[in-house]
Amino acid sequence: RPSPTTADHVWQDMNGKIDMIVDGGPVGIGVESTIIDVSGQVPVILRPGAVTQEMAGAVLGMEIGLDPAITGDGPMKADVKPKAPGMKYKHYAPKADLTLVEGEPAEVARTINHLAKEKLQAGYRVGIICTDETRELYPEGMVRSLGLRAREETIAHNLYAVLREFDDLEADYIYSESFSADHLGQAIMNRLKKAAGYHMIHGGCAEEGAEAGRLQ
Repeated sequence: RPSPTTADHVWQDMNGKIDMIVDGGPVGIGVESTIIDVSGQVPVILRPGAVTQEMAGAVLGMEIGLDPAITGDGPMKADVKPKAPGMKYKHYAPKADLTLVEGEPAEVARTINHLAKEKLQAGYRVGIICTDETRELYPEGMVRSLGLRAREETIAHNLYAVLREFDDLEADYIYSESFSADHLGQAIMNRLKKAAGYHMIHGGCAEEGAEAGRLQ
């Protein structure tokens, strides 16, 4: 499941399994912490988070590497042992089938609307993840904005809460816009790719058959 970001989320996951939940309010950042391996000559980020590659490099005064589990376009091979939690298999995933759509905003919206309409006409419940800047481009489905694309901290803060909301709404399919993989966006896209099981298509593929655009 997507990680809990409120006390209510923790109650849903842990009710009856723990003695007490202390409500400190919603989390500030929204995605898990950065994990950095400093055991070698070159520090390597094993799991991206709010402490970005650039921030770590500035503090340490050197280039910071990225683990292949972050930079790859698909899940790790079965014989590869992950160095950080949640970095090998499909993780952080909602109950619905999640697909990420890459490309220019207009093409992404056109593709998502095409796919959403097909599923809605077939009787499925469809969720759409977008931003404040593009929300008006989506006339159908259960549309949820993660915040402002220009303020990636709002995207990170709301990501898991929106995925869990779609669980509560019993969505069958979710289509999400993609985001820049720079700075905090690296953590955002890492979590989205994991949640989607690396199911990604390129905007504009819908009319030609969206499955042809899948990377995995």
